[in-house]
Amino acid sequence: MSNTEICKIEDVPDNDAKGMVAVVEGKQRNIFVARKGEEAFAYLNWCPHNQVLIDQIPNKFFNADKSHIQCSKHGALFNVEDGLCIEGPCEGESLKPLTTIVEDGVVYLQE
Repeated sequence: MSNTEICKIEDVPDNDAKGMVAVVEGKQRNIFVARKGEEAFAYLNWCPHNQVLIDQIPNKFFNADKSHIQCSKHGALFNVEDGLCIEGPCEGESLKPLTTIVEDGVVYLQE
């Protein structure tokens, strides 16, 4: 298993997310990293409902109160911790999670 550095935890504001490009399974993909304190959660930047980027408004991944990830196209709400859609047209589906670890302030993607 290899680890690839994708960002520093401080590059992602707490209770927010940041989009970026990373190599996932050998392909360059749009991803985003959401941060809750010192934890980082990474997902493919792709809505399961309509196959569009979650952040139709660049780098706007959260709803107004920063409690959930929100697709800016359809308003679907996803849990930050597991990517499960809890409200909207893709309820019950999930964002595709990417395995991350945080070490010494750096977020790594594990493959």
